[in-house]
Amino acid sequence: MKKRPEQSANPKRRAFLRGAAGAGVGAAVAVSLPGLASTEETAGDDSKPQKGYRLTPHIAAYYKSTVG
Repeated sequence: MKKRPEQSANPKRRAFLRGAAGAGVGAAVAVSLPGLASTEETAGDDSKPQKGYRLTPHIAAYYKSTVG
């Protein structure tokens, strides 16, 4: 039987996995806290479309479905 050579753990891969797990936990906590995440859009100048991330009702529903 062949012996497997010792493989050292890749620290970059482990750091990525820790970061991904931390981001998931942070998202779950943010959704579970009342009043922290609001699904209401702010009233303001609607002439420009908003750029970037927006928490919309269907995204909030998805977050709720992923928590436990």
